[in-house]
Order: sequence, then structure tokens, then C-alpha cells
Amino acid sequence: MFNVSQVSAGRKNYHCFEIDGSKCAIAWNQEEPNELWVGHRERANEIMARDPSLLEEAARPYAHYPGGHPEGYPDGFKNLMLNVYRKVSGEDPKADFPTFEDGHRAAAVVEAILASHKSRQWTKVVY
Repeated sequence: MFNVSQVSAGRKNYHCFEIDGSKCAIAWNQEEPNELWVGHRERANEIMARDPSLLEEAARPYAHYPGGHPEGYPDGFKNLMLNVYRKVSGEDPKADFPTFEDGHRAAAVVEAILASHKSRQWTKVVY
């Protein structure tokens, strides 16, 4: 299931992702950004706290504070701009960040969602 809404009652800035597998599931909620829920079939579920020492090497640069110190909402923008500067300066030619093309695709998805809502039918995403 994929749900996108800008008008869900009671949600101020709610972004969440859940990936469900046959043996386990994980869920992340932007309103609780320092926790990752891990669901298991064969044992108790768990909540993993954000801790740079537990992250993969590629993800570690995006956690700026030690475990137990919450990352803040503005850090997303900070990480974006750090990657832009790293790429532009040549420090990291592989630095990743959203492009105008990515933004265009995201806008096309939102437009299709609005058109689908208005027509009450499935709508093709065109970009």
C-alpha cells in the first residue's frame, strides 16, 4: 500500500515508510525520526534507536550527532546542501542529491494523485 496525502486529519508533517518482507518488516516515521521499528515473526518486535556506530558506512555521514542525541528536522536540508557543495567543489563527484528531473517526477506524481482524486479513477503518471 502506498498512501500520499496533504490533507490527512491530525497529521502535521507525517512521512513514513514501511517495507514488509516474509520474515520481517521495518517502518520509519518522520515524526519519530530517531527510531526504526523492526517487526519479526519468530521473536519480539524491536525499536532501533538511531546511532551512527550502527549505521552502514554510506549512511554514517548523514548522522551528525552521537547516539542518544536527536537529529533535527533542519538536518535534511543541511545534508542536501552539503552534498550539493561537495559535488560542485569536486570534493565528492558521486555526491547524491535530488535533481530537477527528480523534482519534476515528484510533481507529476502529485498532479496524478490530485487528478485521480478529482476523477475518482486510476490516473497515469506522466513525466
